[in-house]
Amino acid sequence: MDKLPRRTAAVVTHGVSRRINNKLLYSISFYNGLLWMVIILSPFQNTSLQNTPLNMAGASPSFIPLMALLILAGAHGLLRNPFVIERSTLILALYVGVVCAASLVWINHGEITVSLRSLRGYPLLTALILFTVFRIRYRIGRGVRIAIYLAFCLTILGIVCEQMLGAKAIPLLQVSRSLDGRPSGFSTEASTLSVQIVASGMLAAHFLERRWLKWSVIAATCALLVFGGSKGGLISLLLCVIVLGIVKMRSSILSKILTLFVVLPLVYFGSLYILSIFGTMVDANITQTIATRSSMAVYALITVAHNPFGVGFTGFLPSIPRYLPQAIDIVQHTFPFPLGFSEVKGYLYPPQTSADCKTFFFDYLVFFGLPFAIVFFRFIGGLLIRLFRCQCYWLFVGVLFSVMALMTYYSSINAWTLPLLFGISIYEIKRIETSVCVQ
Repeated sequence: MDKLPRRTAAVVTHGVSRRINNKLLYSISFYNGLLWMVIILSPFQNTSLQNTPLNMAGASPSFIPLMALLILAGAHGLLRNPFVIERSTLILALYVGVVCAASLVWINHGEITVSLRSLRGYPLLTALILFTVFRIRYRIGRGVRIAIYLAFCLTILGIVCEQMLGAKAIPLLQVSRSLDGRPSGFSTEASTLSVQIVASGMLAAHFLERRWLKWSVIAATCALLVFGGSKGGLISLLLCVIVLGIVKMRSSILSKILTLFVVLPLVYFGSLYILSIFGTMVDANITQTIATRSSMAVYALITVAHNPFGVGFTGFLPSIPRYLPQAIDIVQHTFPFPLGFSEVKGYLYPPQTSADCKTFFFDYLVFFGLPFAIVFFRFIGGLLIRLFRCQCYWLFVGVLFSVMALMTYYSSINAWTLPLLFGISIYEIKRIETSVCVQ
């Protein structure tokens, strides 16, 4: 008589277990689907969604599935541990909150200024960048690989469409056009496109298994940089490959450092000279570009000298009229030829719509001061060392190139290819290190 209840209990238990497994499989598939969408849509960085209430966050449609992933992760964390907050997250939130609150009110020439405009987009986009780098579970499989390959193909397609159909031929995907006439694809400008090309190309090269396919992607990446007229991007990629070659040399650390100091300047200036033979290096806007970027870099250093912990998101715009005039004077007296300061001087007065430091690093150096710089360099240094030890050489080149861009000419925080590159690199390091420990 007791066999029937046991059999019934076994069937019920098996049914419950099966339903739980189905729900788990469905949730994982839904999560992976959102992740694939983030990767595939990442080449689109100039869409008409930025003209909606989403504003700058809507420039890339990857923002929508990325927000869904963030909400899912937040809901999962609340349900699992509703009263537990990681120490690093708490310290970061407190630091950002205190710095922003301390810089909320500014007094310039007797006039009280309260700026809340930067709070509309920067905090959310910064949180999404950190989430993409450190919190997404990438689960590298066939779906993620295909998404990465498609992202690289869409990057190429953007350039092809622009050349065949013309700039802004697809209004939904190409809202603003590049002012210098160079190809920008589905990105906002040529310099941003160069970063998209290299980052997506290095990701694709890392995951392709056949050697000839890897080198085909590398060749296509270099060809696209040349075609796009990105001299800085091509030189930076060349420098990264040289750095990788020197680091792989079997010699002492001192000899490697000396080689780097000798070779890199020669390669950099030699490349500039060679490129200048085949094309003009100075265009009508070069002096204004130099003036703007140099002045904002010096402004950032002056701001941090007066505010070592930064001025937060709230203090960025009010700090410009206080410290930028001194930076302009320094730059003006440093260069031996006259520069055009019309663009950067426009940052001194409202509405300051396009005011930024023109590089991601200097923007956040102004926001959060020396602590940000310390954390940034420690993270990048550790990431590059671990990538090299794990023999992820193409990811090493991609990350090193991205860091050079972040510190020299790339400032976009609403494009998601670089956060994906950093996040996937961290995941690959953990996967390889775990497999080595298991063996």
